[in-house]
Amino acid sequence: MNGRGTINKSKRGCSTLIRLSLSIALLAWPKLGSAADEAPNLVGKWSGKVEAGISQGPQGHEPHIAKPTFGNYQLTFTLAVSEQQGRALKGSWSSDNHSEQVMGVIRRNNKNLILVDEDSHFEGLLLSPTSMELCLWETHQLAMGVWCLLMEKQAE
Repeated sequence: MNGRGTINKSKRGCSTLIRLSLSIALLAWPKLGSAADEAPNLVGKWSGKVEAGISQGPQGHEPHIAKPTFGNYQLTFTLAVSEQQGRALKGSWSSDNHSEQVMGVIRRNNKNLILVDEDSHFEGLLLSPTSMELCLWETHQLAMGVWCLLMEKQAE
């Protein structure tokens, strides 16, 4: 304002320019994770081996391990997604030694997923339509472990 109670033209023009710039920026903002984006179809069998991991104690998928031991890189795991509704899914997580029910969701970005089974938590990253990194961790009174696997979708 100048001394007469009116706004200078330059200040008024600057304010209008700022409002116009903000409006354009908001209109140009990409629609991230909008409801119209289709979730990727994960139904099917995904198999992989541990690429990195460490565990200790009795595990359902491995024999009892007395001290912290780096991953059993020969053990194959399978994530079998039997049903998917939108971003929610269910199925099983298994090895040759053990199988558990699993359920989860695909995050809004359609790249990350979160799963749980009876005693583990999982985080996944979709690398392509047929490949994902899947990491899981579990803790029990007598055991704990953390592992990451490269999972590949099997042809039907």
